[in-house]
Amino acid sequence: MKRRVIATFAVVALATVGAACSNQRAAPSSSSTAPVPAVIDTATNSAPEPDGHGSDPSTTVGSPDTLPSGGYVTAITDVPVDNPAFDGFERDITALMQQAGLPGASLLVVQHGQLVEQEAWMEYNLDTTVLIASGSKWLSAATIMTLVDDGTIELDMPISTYVPELVGPNVRGITFRQLLSFTSGLADDDRIPCSGDLTYSLQGCAAEFIKAGVVHPPGATFRYGGQHLLVAAAIAEIVTGVPFAELFQQRIARPLGMTSTVFTEVGDPRSAAVDFPSPAGSARSTLGDYGRFLEMIYHEGVAPDGTRILQAATIAEMQTNQIADAEYGTAAAFRVADESPYGLGEWLDWTREDGSALVVSSDGAFGFRPWLDKENDLFGVYLIQDIDSGYVEGDPNAATDDGGTVHTSGNWIFEWVAEALGGSLPKDKYPDRT
Repeated sequence: MKRRVIATFAVVALATVGAACSNQRAAPSSSSTAPVPAVIDTATNSAPEPDGHGSDPSTTVGSPDTLPSGGYVTAITDVPVDNPAFDGFERDITALMQQAGLPGASLLVVQHGQLVEQEAWMEYNLDTTVLIASGSKWLSAATIMTLVDDGTIELDMPISTYVPELVGPNVRGITFRQLLSFTSGLADDDRIPCSGDLTYSLQGCAAEFIKAGVVHPPGATFRYGGQHLLVAAAIAEIVTGVPFAELFQQRIARPLGMTSTVFTEVGDPRSAAVDFPSPAGSARSTLGDYGRFLEMIYHEGVAPDGTRILQAATIAEMQTNQIADAEYGTAAAFRVADESPYGLGEWLDWTREDGSALVVSSDGAFGFRPWLDKENDLFGVYLIQDIDSGYVEGDPNAATDDGGTVHTSGNWIFEWVAEALGGSLPKDKYPDRT
C-alpha cells in the first residue's frame, strides 16, 4: 500500500504548479542540517616502514578464477592486506591525515582480479563507514541503468513519456541520457531551495525543479550537480513504485552483498526514515562494499554468483563521453580547467587516443575516491571523510603554495597507486584533443 501511495503522489507532485506546500510532507520532529561524520568504528594498524611509492608490488589475496555458473570468486575479503609496495603511500597519506587533523584513511586495490592491498590507517578500520558524497552518483546511475536494461525506461525517450503530466518550461523533452550526463538544462541545485529542505520528499523536490524549467536547452551544456539525478530518481520511483533508496538496495546493494551501503536522508544521515535521499550525494559506504560495486563493473556487469546486474554494453555506454558536443558549464575548478569528459554518472579521468575511457571514477566532495584503471588493470577505493578541515582538490606537494591547505585527496591517488605497483598513467590525460 505504501508504494502505491508514493507512486500516486508522485504523478500529482511532478505535475502540479500549485504552491510549494502541496509538495511538502510533515517536518521530522528533530533533524540536523549540518553534515554528520559517519565514522562508526575505530582501529589502529601497525606503523609503516619508510619506503618509496615504487616498492616491490608483491602479495595477492583472492582469486580471479571463473565459476561454472558464469560468476567468479570475489577478490573482496575482510582480511587486511599489508602490501610492502604501499609502505610509501601509507607513510605519505598518514602524514597528510595528521597535518589535516583527520582520524584516518583506508585503501583497497584489486589488480588482475586479485586483492593486492587493503589497509586502514590510524583510527580507521576496514568497517569504517563514511559519507561518500558524489561517490553516490555512480551508484545511482547504475541503479537507473538497470531500468534501461530491463526495458522499463529508454535512455533517449523524453521523460514525459513516463510522466505525461509534467508541467514546466521546456522540460518535457528532457531525456534520461541528458539527466545522467548532466546536460538536462535544469537549474543548479543551489538555486532551488528544496534540495536541502527536510520538509520535502524526493518527488516533491523534483516537482520544484521541473516547475522551474530549464536554464539552457536540454543537451546544450554540461552542468555538474545533483539536480539531474534528483529528477531521474524521482521518475524511477514513479515507474517502479519503489522508493529510490530501496530501489538501490534491490537492484545493486543486495545482489552484491553491499550490506553497509545505504542512501541517507538529506541533511540527516542518521535518520531511520529515508523519504528524501540525495541520489547525487547522500549515500554512505565502506571500503569493501564499494569495492564489491567496482568488482561488478570490472567484470562487465556480473556479480560473483553469476547474477547479471548490468549488461556489458550498458557499462560501456556509461563509460563513453556523453558531453563532447555540449558546452562546458559548471563543475569543480580542476574539472573545468581540464574540461574533463563525463559519461553517464561517472568521470572519464584519462582517455585513449580514440577518446575511449582509460580511467573512470566518481569522486566525492569529502575526498572519497573510487576508480577503475584499465591501463593498469586495477580498481580501487580510497576512503576518507575530510569535512571539518575543508577538503579542496589539489596537489599534496603544493600545500605551502596554496594558502597552507592540506590536500588529502585528488586524482593523484590514481597515479600513486599505479606507481606503487610498478605502473603509471599517461602524462597526457586526453590525447584525442591534441
